[in-house]
Amino acid sequence: MNDPRAHEGSDVDATSALDAGDESDSPRPHQALYFYGIARARSWRGGRISGANDGVQRVRYRDIEALVAPVAYDLPPFDDEHLLAHQRVLEAAMHRGTVLPAPYGIVFRGRRQLIHMMQDQYVSIDEGLSFLDGYWELRVHISSPAAAETAPELVDAAMQIYSEMRRRARAAVPIPTEGKRLVSAAFLVERTAWIEFVEHADDLGLAHPELSFDVTGPWPAYDFVHISP
Repeated sequence: MNDPRAHEGSDVDATSALDAGDESDSPRPHQALYFYGIARARSWRGGRISGANDGVQRVRYRDIEALVAPVAYDLPPFDDEHLLAHQRVLEAAMHRGTVLPAPYGIVFRGRRQLIHMMQDQYVSIDEGLSFLDGYWELRVHISSPAAAETAPELVDAAMQIYSEMRRRARAAVPIPTEGKRLVSAAFLVERTAWIEFVEHADDLGLAHPELSFDVTGPWPAYDFVHISP
C-alpha cells in the first residue's frame, strides 16, 4: 500500500478511538495483540469470525476493524502450526468480506498502539480495501519438463501465457521462481470469476503439454498489499 498518510478532516484522536470498538468483544486495553489483518467493519456480523479460532477478536477504528488475538508480548513461534493458524483466520475472514492480510508475526504491545497504526494509515488502508473489494488472489506456477536445461522457447511460451492470463485479472505481480519453475505470479481475480480463471488455466495447460501448470487459491491478497506496523 502507499506510504501512511494522515486522514484529512479527522477529529478522532487516539484516545477517543480506543472507545470506538465493541467493548463486549474487544481485548483488554493493555493486553498485547497478535495482528491478522484489517477488514471493513460492516463486513462482520457478530463478535467472532465463523470458522476461525475462537480467540480471534476485533478492534474497531471508524469503519475498519483489526482482526486480533490476545497474546503475550513476545515473538510468536515461527513454525508450520502457527503459520497455518494465521492462514486459516485470514481465509475465514476473506469469505465474509474484503480483508487486508498482515504478514505472519506482527504483535502490538497493546490496543492503543494498534489504534495509532490504524489512525496513521487510515487513508492507505481505506484505499487498499477499496482496491481489493470483490477480488481474491490466485497463484499460477508454470514449470519446465524434467530436462536439465530449459529451452529458450519454453521460457517465451511461459511468458506469453502469463500475459494472456494477466488480461483476465485486475492486477498481477511476479513471484520469485525456484527449481524448474519458469514463471510464478499472483493474479487478482474477481471472486465471482475465480473458477473460470482456473478453467482457463487448465485450457492453456492442455494447449501447452510441454509445460506444467500449478494453480493454487483462492487466497487472501497477500501479494497485493503491505501493512506496516
